[in-house]
Amino acid sequence: MTLEQDLIDALLKVPGIEDCAVRTMLLDRIGKNISTALHRNPNPRVDLGTAIRELKGLGRLDNGERPVVIIAQNARRLCGGTELGREFDVLVQRFEAEYGGEPPPADDLPDHLEVLPFGGDGEWVATTFLEHAHRTGGAVARLRVPYFEQGVFRRPVRGVGTGWLIGPGLLLTNHHVVAARTRGEPEVSSRDFERQALKIEAWFDYHVEGGEKVPVPVTALVAANETLDYAVLRLTDDKRAPLPRALGRPVFHEGMRLNIVQCPGGGPLRYAIRNNFFVAAGSRPERVRYVTDTLQGSSGAPILDDDWQVVAMHRGYHKIDPAKLAGDAPRSAVVKFLNEGVVIADILADLPSALREEIEQSYVSGE
Repeated sequence: MTLEQDLIDALLKVPGIEDCAVRTMLLDRIGKNISTALHRNPNPRVDLGTAIRELKGLGRLDNGERPVVIIAQNARRLCGGTELGREFDVLVQRFEAEYGGEPPPADDLPDHLEVLPFGGDGEWVATTFLEHAHRTGGAVARLRVPYFEQGVFRRPVRGVGTGWLIGPGLLLTNHHVVAARTRGEPEVSSRDFERQALKIEAWFDYHVEGGEKVPVPVTALVAANETLDYAVLRLTDDKRAPLPRALGRPVFHEGMRLNIVQCPGGGPLRYAIRNNFFVAAGSRPERVRYVTDTLQGSSGAPILDDDWQVVAMHRGYHKIDPAKLAGDAPRSAVVKFLNEGVVIADILADLPSALREEIEQSYVSGE
């Protein structure tokens, strides 16, 4: 049996594979110009077989990746940490072994990086990395939150934060960003919380301090959860493309690089990339911990993998005492803060069904 046939057999086990929308997810990151490879036959086995044969013949994409390997990787994400997901892990390894790589140099050099904190992936990125980074920034906004107390407007600015588009015209940020209350203060009432949400100023395309920006008003508070620390706001502008997210629940591993697009200190858009690593699970099952540079105002920012897909939402940080890492030189040299975020899959699972369906539909249709 061929390797391609093994892949087709595994793909047919993916839940919902009979649905064209699910098969479309397998093409994520391959490109719309070759997406016509699917959906020529209503029979999933025939459809997948035709697509895989055609995509394998394309060789590598512009970023150096193989389309068939990407399909196996996307299927692995759909299946999460299940037995089927592990089957796709093996298939990815088999395809990569079949394609081979660059021959080793004549000198006796190591085949791994000798000094790399957390043992993560290397510093190199695809040529499309910066292009995707720029596109991501267009969906991230700087937020300015007013202050209401007992239904009365007190001041125009009480807090700042970051938000991003999870669906057309739907902005996601932290619950505590909208609440805008400091430690020791009484909790915000539901009435004041909604009033503050409706008066938030969302600035898109804000790149230079005091420079141009595109303000977009909030029209409604759609959903919120203090425990999961999220709030969904509806905006007047639904023309901007939302950010893509990882398929299924992401599998985090130590050394995994995470990128954060944020508005630290309430300032312009800033990118924290490359020296950012997942380190451990968080204080709750839905949280993850990682190291990077963030500030107040970064709360609510999207956390993305190197494919620029959202895997979590940033919620807070605290400084690390270098003395605690004195025995680990590589880590103590780079670790400044320990951050915590909320896994995006857990937020989506908690949303009202109608809202979740609205978001899912936009994601499947590629809006």
